[in-house]
Amino acid sequence: MASKDPEKKGQNALDFLQSLGAATGVLAGLAFISGWLYWSTYYTAFGLNPLTLNLPFSVVSVSLIQVPVHDWLSDPSWVMKVILFLAVLVAIPGLTIWFAYWYKKGHWGATAPAGILALGMLLGSWLLGSHDAMLDMGCGSRLPVITFEPVAPTDQAGLPCQQDSKETCLLVLHINNAYHYFVPPDTGVCEPVLSGSPCASVTGALGSPGAGRMTSEISDAQVRIANIQHHIGW
Repeated sequence: MASKDPEKKGQNALDFLQSLGAATGVLAGLAFISGWLYWSTYYTAFGLNPLTLNLPFSVVSVSLIQVPVHDWLSDPSWVMKVILFLAVLVAIPGLTIWFAYWYKKGHWGATAPAGILALGMLLGSWLLGSHDAMLDMGCGSRLPVITFEPVAPTDQAGLPCQQDSKETCLLVLHINNAYHYFVPPDTGVCEPVLSGSPCASVTGALGSPGAGRMTSEISDAQVRIANIQHHIGW
Protein backbone atom coordinates (compact mmCIF):
# COMPACT_ATOMS: atom_id res chain seq x y z
CA MET A 1 0.00 0.00 0.00
CA ALA A 2 2.84 2.36 0.91
CA SER A 3 4.57 1.66 -2.40
CA LYS A 4 1.66 3.20 -4.25
CA ASP A 5 1.80 6.50 -2.40
CA PRO A 6 4.58 8.10 -4.53
CA GLU A 7 2.71 7.15 -7.68
CA LYS A 8 -0.51 8.60 -6.31
CA LYS A 9 1.23 11.80 -5.29
CA GLY A 10 2.78 12.08 -8.74
CA GLN A 11 -0.63 11.64 -10.33
CA ASN A 12 -2.13 14.30 -8.06
CA ALA A 13 0.67 16.70 -8.98
CA LEU A 14 0.08 15.98 -12.67
CA ASP A 15 -3.65 16.56 -12.28
CA PHE A 16 -2.98 19.89 -10.56
CA LEU A 17 -0.59 20.97 -13.31
CA GLN A 18 -3.23 20.10 -15.90
CA SER A 19 -5.78 22.15 -13.96
CA LEU A 20 -3.28 25.00 -13.73
CA GLY A 21 -2.76 24.76 -17.49
CA ALA A 22 -6.51 25.11 -18.01
CA ALA A 23 -6.54 28.12 -15.68
CA THR A 24 -3.61 29.64 -17.57
CA GLY A 25 -5.56 29.29 -20.83
CA VAL A 26 -8.47 31.17 -19.28
CA LEU A 27 -6.04 33.82 -17.99
CA ALA A 28 -4.49 34.24 -21.45
CA GLY A 29 -7.91 34.86 -22.99
CA LEU A 30 -8.78 37.35 -20.26
CA ALA A 31 -5.41 39.06 -20.73
CA PHE A 32 -6.14 39.70 -24.41
CA ILE A 33 -9.65 41.01 -23.73
CA SER A 34 -8.37 43.18 -20.87
CA GLY A 35 -5.57 44.54 -23.06
CA TRP A 36 -8.02 45.50 -25.77
CA LEU A 37 -10.34 47.14 -23.22
CA TYR A 38 -7.44 49.14 -21.76
CA TRP A 39 -6.26 50.53 -25.11
CA SER A 40 -9.83 51.09 -26.26
CA THR A 41 -10.57 53.15 -23.15
CA TYR A 42 -7.26 55.00 -23.39
CA TYR A 43 -7.50 56.04 -27.04
CA THR A 44 -11.22 56.80 -26.86
CA ALA A 45 -10.37 59.45 -24.25
CA PHE A 46 -8.24 61.16 -26.91
CA GLY A 47 -11.11 61.14 -29.40
CA LEU A 48 -9.79 58.20 -31.45
CA ASN A 49 -11.92 55.28 -32.61
CA PRO A 50 -10.14 52.10 -31.44
CA LEU A 51 -12.03 50.01 -34.01
CA THR A 52 -10.19 51.80 -36.84
CA LEU A 53 -6.70 51.68 -35.31
CA ASN A 54 -5.87 48.03 -36.10
CA LEU A 55 -3.80 47.64 -32.95
CA PRO A 56 -1.22 44.83 -33.33
CA PHE A 57 -2.15 41.51 -31.74
CA SER A 58 1.26 41.30 -30.05
CA VAL A 59 0.80 44.69 -28.36
CA VAL A 60 -2.65 43.85 -27.01
CA SER A 61 -1.55 40.39 -25.84
CA VAL A 62 1.33 41.59 -23.64
CA SER A 63 -0.53 44.58 -22.20
CA LEU A 64 -1.25 42.70 -18.96
CA ILE A 65 2.51 42.79 -18.26
CA GLN A 66 3.71 45.85 -20.18
CA VAL A 67 1.14 48.38 -18.95
CA PRO A 68 1.51 47.69 -15.18
CA VAL A 69 5.32 47.78 -15.51
CA HIS A 70 5.12 51.07 -17.43
CA ASP A 71 2.77 52.59 -14.86
CA TRP A 72 4.89 51.32 -11.97
CA LEU A 73 7.95 53.11 -13.37
CA SER A 74 6.27 56.29 -14.59
CA ASP A 75 3.15 56.98 -12.50
CA PRO A 76 3.89 59.57 -9.76
CA SER A 77 1.21 58.19 -7.43
CA TRP A 78 2.38 55.65 -4.83
CA VAL A 79 -1.23 54.67 -4.25
CA MET A 80 -1.41 53.49 -7.85
CA LYS A 81 1.85 51.57 -7.42
CA VAL A 82 0.44 49.69 -4.42
CA ILE A 83 -2.77 48.88 -6.30
CA LEU A 84 -0.79 47.56 -9.28
CA PHE A 85 1.42 45.46 -7.01
CA LEU A 86 -1.54 43.88 -5.22
CA ALA A 87 -3.44 43.26 -8.46
CA VAL A 88 -0.65 41.81 -10.62
CA LEU A 89 1.48 39.96 -8.07
CA VAL A 90 -1.15 38.93 -5.50
CA ALA A 91 -4.74 38.94 -6.75
CA ILE A 92 -4.30 37.53 -10.28
CA PRO A 93 -1.91 34.66 -9.34
CA GLY A 94 -3.91 33.90 -6.19
CA LEU A 95 -7.24 33.65 -8.01
CA THR A 96 -5.65 31.59 -10.80
CA ILE A 97 -4.25 29.03 -8.33
CA TRP A 98 -7.53 29.01 -6.41
CA PHE A 99 -9.44 28.26 -9.62
CA ALA A 100 -6.96 25.51 -10.62
CA TYR A 101 -7.23 23.84 -7.20
CA TRP A 102 -11.01 23.79 -7.10
CA TYR A 103 -11.20 22.83 -10.78
CA LYS A 104 -8.98 19.80 -10.05
CA LYS A 105 -11.23 18.83 -7.14
CA GLY A 106 -14.34 19.21 -9.31
CA HIS A 107 -15.68 21.70 -6.79
CA TRP A 108 -18.89 23.44 -7.82
CA GLY A 109 -17.48 26.78 -6.62
CA ALA A 110 -14.64 26.80 -9.17
CA THR A 111 -16.58 29.35 -11.17
CA ALA A 112 -16.36 31.84 -8.28
CA PRO A 113 -12.61 32.63 -8.54
CA ALA A 114 -12.89 32.57 -12.35
CA GLY A 115 -15.75 35.07 -12.24
CA ILE A 116 -13.96 37.32 -9.73
CA LEU A 117 -10.80 37.18 -11.86
CA ALA A 118 -12.67 38.06 -15.05
CA LEU A 119 -14.66 40.89 -13.46
CA GLY A 120 -11.60 42.29 -11.68
CA MET A 121 -9.40 42.27 -14.79
CA LEU A 122 -12.04 43.90 -16.99
CA LEU A 123 -12.98 46.55 -14.44
CA GLY A 124 -9.32 47.18 -13.64
CA SER A 125 -8.43 47.58 -17.32
CA TRP A 126 -11.19 50.13 -17.83
CA LEU A 127 -10.26 52.13 -14.73
CA LEU A 128 -6.53 52.01 -15.51
CA GLY A 129 -7.13 53.09 -19.11
CA SER A 130 -9.16 56.07 -17.91
CA HIS A 131 -6.56 56.97 -15.28
CA ASP A 132 -3.63 56.78 -17.71
CA ALA A 133 -5.44 58.82 -20.37
CA MET A 134 -6.29 61.55 -17.85
CA LEU A 135 -2.69 61.57 -16.63
CA ASP A 136 -1.24 61.81 -20.15
CA MET A 137 -3.61 64.64 -21.10
CA GLY A 138 -2.46 66.85 -18.27
CA CYS A 139 0.64 68.55 -16.96
CA GLY A 140 2.27 65.30 -15.89
CA SER A 141 1.96 63.71 -19.32
CA ARG A 142 4.36 60.87 -20.11
CA LEU A 143 3.79 61.07 -23.88
CA PRO A 144 6.77 61.86 -26.12
CA VAL A 145 7.25 65.33 -27.60
CA ILE A 146 7.05 65.42 -31.40
CA THR A 147 8.08 68.03 -33.96
CA PHE A 148 7.64 67.89 -37.72
CA GLU A 149 9.80 68.95 -40.62
CA PRO A 150 7.97 69.72 -43.89
CA VAL A 151 8.46 67.79 -47.13
CA ALA A 152 9.23 71.05 -48.95
CA PRO A 153 9.97 74.62 -47.74
CA THR A 154 6.73 75.78 -49.38
CA ASP A 155 4.75 73.58 -46.98
CA GLN A 156 6.36 75.10 -43.91
CA ALA A 157 3.67 77.70 -43.26
CA GLY A 158 0.87 75.16 -42.83
CA LEU A 159 2.78 72.53 -40.86
CA PRO A 160 2.14 72.42 -37.09
CA CYS A 161 4.61 71.69 -34.30
CA GLN A 162 7.76 72.57 -36.21
CA GLN A 163 11.12 72.23 -34.53
CA ASP A 164 11.90 75.96 -34.49
CA SER A 165 8.41 77.05 -33.43
CA LYS A 166 7.23 77.66 -29.87
CA GLU A 167 4.39 75.17 -30.26
CA THR A 168 4.80 71.91 -28.38
CA CYS A 169 2.97 68.75 -29.41
CA LEU A 170 2.67 65.37 -27.73
CA LEU A 171 2.44 62.20 -29.78
CA VAL A 172 -0.52 59.98 -28.87
CA LEU A 173 -0.09 57.33 -31.56
CA HIS A 174 1.51 56.70 -34.94
CA ILE A 175 -0.49 54.12 -36.86
CA ASN A 176 -2.08 53.64 -40.29
CA ASN A 177 0.43 56.07 -41.87
CA ALA A 178 -0.65 58.97 -39.67
CA TYR A 179 0.54 60.80 -36.55
CA HIS A 180 -2.08 61.51 -33.88
CA TYR A 181 -0.99 64.32 -31.58
CA PHE A 182 -2.30 67.10 -29.37
CA VAL A 183 -1.11 70.39 -27.90
CA PRO A 184 -0.56 70.02 -24.11
CA PRO A 185 -1.83 72.49 -21.50
CA ASP A 186 -0.28 75.93 -21.46
CA THR A 187 2.73 76.45 -19.22
CA GLY A 188 0.75 78.93 -17.12
CA VAL A 189 -1.87 76.30 -16.33
CA CYS A 190 0.81 73.85 -15.24
CA GLU A 191 2.73 76.28 -13.02
CA PRO A 192 0.95 75.22 -9.79
CA VAL A 193 1.89 71.60 -10.51
CA LEU A 194 5.47 72.36 -11.51
CA SER A 195 6.12 74.73 -8.62
CA GLY A 196 5.26 72.19 -5.92
CA SER A 197 2.11 73.82 -4.55
CA PRO A 198 -0.01 71.98 -1.92
CA CYS A 199 -2.36 70.74 -4.64
CA ALA A 200 0.46 69.67 -6.93
CA SER A 201 0.39 65.99 -6.02
CA VAL A 202 -3.35 65.69 -6.57
CA THR A 203 -3.45 67.78 -9.73
CA GLY A 204 -0.40 66.11 -11.23
CA ALA A 205 -1.72 62.63 -10.52
CA LEU A 206 -5.13 63.21 -12.02
CA GLY A 207 -3.86 65.28 -14.91
CA SER A 208 -6.98 67.45 -14.76
CA PRO A 209 -5.41 70.71 -16.06
CA GLY A 210 -5.94 70.81 -19.78
CA ALA A 211 -7.61 67.40 -19.91
CA GLY A 212 -9.87 66.91 -22.90
CA ARG A 213 -7.68 68.71 -25.45
CA MET A 214 -8.53 67.88 -29.05
CA THR A 215 -6.35 65.33 -30.87
CA SER A 216 -5.18 66.23 -34.37
CA GLU A 217 -3.88 64.08 -37.21
CA ILE A 218 -1.24 64.51 -39.88
CA SER A 219 -0.33 61.96 -42.54
CA ASP A 220 3.15 60.62 -43.26
CA ALA A 221 2.98 62.14 -46.74
CA GLN A 222 2.90 65.66 -45.27
CA VAL A 223 6.05 65.15 -43.20
CA ARG A 224 9.67 64.73 -44.26
CA ILE A 225 10.97 63.97 -40.78
CA ALA A 226 9.17 63.51 -37.45
CA ASN A 227 11.46 64.13 -34.49
CA ILE A 228 10.26 62.24 -31.43
CA GLN A 229 11.73 62.88 -27.99
CA HIS A 230 10.93 60.02 -25.63
CA HIS A 231 11.16 60.23 -21.88
CA ILE A 232 14.22 58.47 -20.48
CA GLY A 233 13.42 54.80 -19.97
CA TRP A 234 9.93 55.02 -21.48
